[in-house]
Amino acid sequence: MKKSDRRRIRVRFAILAVLLLIGILLDINAGYSGAGLQDLFAGNPILVQFRLPRMLVSLLVGIALSLSGSIMQSVTGNDMAEPGLLGINAGAGLFIALFIFLFRQGSPAFTLMLPLLAFTGSVLTFFTEYRLASSRGRVHPKRLLLMGVAISIALTSLTTVIMLKLPDSQYAFVQNWIAGNIWGADWNGVLLLTAGVLLLFLYVFFKSRTLNGLMLGHDVATGIGINTRKESRNLLLAAVGLSSLCCAVGGGMSFVGLVAPHLARKLVGPNYVRLLPAAVLVGAVMLVFADLVSRTCFLPFEMPIGIVTAVLGAPYFLYLLIRE
Repeated sequence: MKKSDRRRIRVRFAILAVLLLIGILLDINAGYSGAGLQDLFAGNPILVQFRLPRMLVSLLVGIALSLSGSIMQSVTGNDMAEPGLLGINAGAGLFIALFIFLFRQGSPAFTLMLPLLAFTGSVLTFFTEYRLASSRGRVHPKRLLLMGVAISIALTSLTTVIMLKLPDSQYAFVQNWIAGNIWGADWNGVLLLTAGVLLLFLYVFFKSRTLNGLMLGHDVATGIGINTRKESRNLLLAAVGLSSLCCAVGGGMSFVGLVAPHLARKLVGPNYVRLLPAAVLVGAVMLVFADLVSRTCFLPFEMPIGIVTAVLGAPYFLYLLIRE
């Protein structure tokens, strides 16, 4: 790579980092009463117990979804692959709705079971689609996308049927979850996301050169010594793990995993050694600003953050469909 190209990429990373810092400061300060860093250092309970965990959860969800989308686009060879479009959120939502229907939401096991339920629903949904879209050990990208859309519609319909049998309070919880409302905005949610996202990011970044090989196609990747079946399976499990963590605390959010990798690719190129950190920054910036918009646009009411990401991401998805 030329020296000028390296300099340009460093500048773009710096711009993303500055945008993220600005978004964090604005998000912390947003609300009925303005507050700054001095209030945070002074231990202001509104900032420490509410705004700061909410901002950190939004940031971590953006990181996890962008990583998940980056992995899926490489492994499947489908530029439009991402957790929401492939029905992973719908699978997690169905399992959560079933759990709420069968057990009480306020039960002690609810908070502990939610991540496990989201992960189970996500894994079963994605690998059902993956098997249906595969032939002779290869996955067909267009078929995978169509399977994801079809299964997502089916699972969402089943979830709606279950929701109609729920009491009003539990119905509202599931509905807000589906819309992408961050409900796990507390320090427990922050710790859960931080541990899971950090471990999976380190694993995925370690496999960045494998992702580069998988982007070249099944035959080329096999030719350069990559065990495509094993690596694809492990990386897809990591992608599903990242998206299910987001589902557990942030509900069903779409398009972040689609848009962030595409924007990162335009900024730093297709090499996953650089693309993964760039996608992380883009996803974090998107979710922090989306959280800011969701909390301030309709005061005193709060809009689910998933609606904001959908409004931003849907036009880009349509653009990709038209281009393809």
